[in-house]
Amino acid sequence: MKTNIINYRGGVTLGLLAISLFNLSPRLLAEEAQGEGKLNRWEKRFDVNQDGKLDTQETAAKEAARKDAFKRLQGKYDKDGDGKLSETEKAARRTDMEAKRKEIVAKFDKDGDGRLNPEERQAAKAARKAEKEAQETKKG
Repeated sequence: MKTNIINYRGGVTLGLLAISLFNLSPRLLAEEAQGEGKLNRWEKRFDVNQDGKLDTQETAAKEAARKDAFKRLQGKYDKDGDGKLSETEKAARRTDMEAKRKEIVAKFDKDGDGRLNPEERQAAKAARKAEKEAQETKKG
């Protein structure tokens, strides 16, 4: 009898593990079901004639926007200019991001624990938002 209980519990545990591993969120399932043959949100921006397909001009516009976004977000790390980040370029980006993170923590960590609590994080977000608004005002 004891063996049956252990097997039963083990089976339930394995079943729950399988469900948690393979259970996709309803949103992801809905997107996957609707996604076959359709454009994703990024591509829909470029579908000017709204036919659900990208023609050559729309595809060219999408590629130009992708390259522009890459240059804005990753361009300073792409030293060889190939449009992709090599392992050394990724390492440089990681080092830079870690330095920025440490700078933010040092600036906003009021209790000195080396981490940002929710209040400190909120202050950092507010400062970033104010900085961004100031830059946009400068541009405009």
